[in-house]
Amino acid sequence: MSVAAKGLDEAHLNHLAPLNSLAPELLEEVVANSTVERFPPGRRIFSEKEDDNRTIFLLSGQLALMAEGHGAITLRADSNEAAQPIAEQHPRQVTALASTSVTILSIDTDLLNNLIAKNKDRVPQAPELDSGMQQHMQQLFNNPLFGSLPEPHQQVLMRRMVEIEAKAGDVIIREGDPSEYYYIVIEGRCRVSRNVGGHAGQEIFIAELVAGSGFGEGALIENDFHDSSVTVIEDGILLRLSKGEFLTLLVKPFVKWVAYDETQGLQEQGSVLLDVRAPASYQRAHLPGSINLPLIVLRKAATILDREKHYIVCCDIGRRSATAAFLLAEQGVNVSILDGGVRKAMAI
Repeated sequence: MSVAAKGLDEAHLNHLAPLNSLAPELLEEVVANSTVERFPPGRRIFSEKEDDNRTIFLLSGQLALMAEGHGAITLRADSNEAAQPIAEQHPRQVTALASTSVTILSIDTDLLNNLIAKNKDRVPQAPELDSGMQQHMQQLFNNPLFGSLPEPHQQVLMRRMVEIEAKAGDVIIREGDPSEYYYIVIEGRCRVSRNVGGHAGQEIFIAELVAGSGFGEGALIENDFHDSSVTVIEDGILLRLSKGEFLTLLVKPFVKWVAYDETQGLQEQGSVLLDVRAPASYQRAHLPGSINLPLIVLRKAATILDREKHYIVCCDIGRRSATAAFLLAEQGVNVSILDGGVRKAMAI
């Protein structure tokens, strides 16, 4: 069912970009030539690869945006993302399904573009804000993992990342705390350390994180507590993403689990078992056909891996496997995790 958009609340229109930038008479023309459509749960609003020449806004309800090979993301009408057109790139990069009853504002894209062009001639344009967050996110999208996300997923990621000012001495993650966020260093440096010898034991240095480094992923993927602390050692800026968004946007599309009984067939097809344990553990016992590339050197050594191959990460510790797999995915490597690890596989 669709009706003319004349009855739209003016306050609602003022919330929608770029409609809120139009001169009043041009906005009236948009409203007169637009429709408001209501759809029940389960209705497909548009499909991936469709070129419908419509600019669509979500006015009420909740949508699921799905792209082939990627996890679904949720768009709610009361979110900041809903102030922008839904997946406006044409042809569409995602399929939009109504998760609940939804209300949609539909505008002819050519008409809207013509009115925006007219508006620029009539209204002095304020300079665009040089948003630090946008600059940071564009820098992030140079990373193969983030850059390979569909454009709607990138938009959601850009709006759901939170920028944090980090001061030297700040403890961002404390060993033993539950996992809640994924972090990326944009500026400054952080130190990763672990306590040995009990509550008051000695703290050992594990790694230094610089611009572009992410942390917290292992505990998030394993739904576990953090096994190390991260402390800021040089003032800078971090980006933070909540656990649910991290798993939906960055883990589900890129990191899969493989059962051991599937690995032989995958190896015959060219997949490589990558054991990320310490060399001593690997020498004591390892799976047939596996190669050893310890996690401690994986970040630098990943550059030598063949991007045309599929790698199956294996280890005794789930978190180490998860960290290794995500680190490889960040560098554009096609990667899976051996479900249950080396010990379980060798016991079969």
